[in-house]
Amino acid sequence: MMNKIHLENKKYWDAAAKLWAKGADSRGTWKRCSQEPHLVLCDKELEYLSDVCGKRVCVLGSGDNEVVFALAGLGSVVTSVDISQNQLDIAEERAKELGFSISFVQADVTDLSTFECGCFDVVYTGGHVVVWVTDLQTYYLEAVRILKPGGLLIVNEYHPFRRIWKESQDTLIVESSYFKRGPFEYDLSEDILGKKPGALKSYEFHWTVGDYISAVMKTDCHLLLIHEHGEEVADWEGAPLQGLPEFLLIIARKNVEQSAGADSEDVAAQL
Repeated sequence: MMNKIHLENKKYWDAAAKLWAKGADSRGTWKRCSQEPHLVLCDKELEYLSDVCGKRVCVLGSGDNEVVFALAGLGSVVTSVDISQNQLDIAEERAKELGFSISFVQADVTDLSTFECGCFDVVYTGGHVVVWVTDLQTYYLEAVRILKPGGLLIVNEYHPFRRIWKESQDTLIVESSYFKRGPFEYDLSEDILGKKPGALKSYEFHWTVGDYISAVMKTDCHLLLIHEHGEEVADWEGAPLQGLPEFLLIIARKNVEQSAGADSEDVAAQL
């Protein structure tokens, strides 16, 4: 059963889906990213996804599905998972327009029981997903459970250093401690970027860099890369964040069970 906080966030995203889609239409990225994947995937991600053609990929917390469409354009067999059915319905219509056959599944990312263990070659999650999730550890344990042995987990999240500041045009002023995880409760309208008061409840969590890394390390994976990247500052961020990293990228590989007689070269080849 979905917990109360996730249920409220689901209601919020269902209500905000159409307005969010209008914003995505104005950017037009979803129409281009299947041919220009660098619009939504950084160089390091593309490096690790260079052989993704024909592989099964699951995108968790798919949102506007721009990464989903980029991966489909790279030739992968993509499953898009989001808590909001309204978001998925919009994405499904866009997939038809782009000519892609994509599987869309409504699910809470902390409960992926609809999927069997080890059914994906790559699990991707990122953008602004974990801010809505109450249990980071369960989230990543579920993500790794559905990975095949040797499969890749890619986490590319909005950098937590950017979540602590008050709105200000020219001065960085701390609004809440970096170590205060939440939940932060808001009464908002359907305009998710406007942050206007309204009748919809929203709950956020501000996980730290250490929380992300520790949660991945406690799964059946080993770390391949930790990479901070990006310096752009969007209008909606509301603070002078120049010089602060924009994203935190973590890439890990699910462990492959070693047979007793495997030598080091065999193990290296598997990894």
